[in-house]
Amino acid sequence: MIAVLVSTHGPMANSIIESAEMICGKQTQCEAVPFLTEQSLDDFQQQIEQTLTMLTQEGQTLLCFVDLKGGTPFNTLTRLMANYPNLEIVTGVNIPMLLATFMLRTQMALDDLLPELMQTAKQSIEHYNMVSMTSSIIEDEEF
Repeated sequence: MIAVLVSTHGPMANSIIESAEMICGKQTQCEAVPFLTEQSLDDFQQQIEQTLTMLTQEGQTLLCFVDLKGGTPFNTLTRLMANYPNLEIVTGVNIPMLLATFMLRTQMALDDLLPELMQTAKQSIEHYNMVSMTSSIIEDEEF
């Protein structure tokens, strides 16, 4: 199984995991490490390292989701990659991405899972307005 770490600015890391678990059930080998406003960079890095050590077993793949490329969670994890060769980072975490991960991480290798996650993330972003909703309703009625 691919272990999962979610790290974001503020409490989003915990909340996004909790929201995904509401849909697909409680997850094992999945941890959140939020970067909090009053937290020092050293304290945050120590917390990340403790969690990585806990999640990483002999040769285990570790998939890390962060909110922003270039943010503190991203920068901290990239600095630690040399110590964790099986660590991969994906930016722009969202619930569809986590759901796909939770449902597929026991069935797929990371190299196969990553393209699925990227596609899922892209397909989950759509724009709706009154015009698109009206045309969508008309199309549905034509079935």
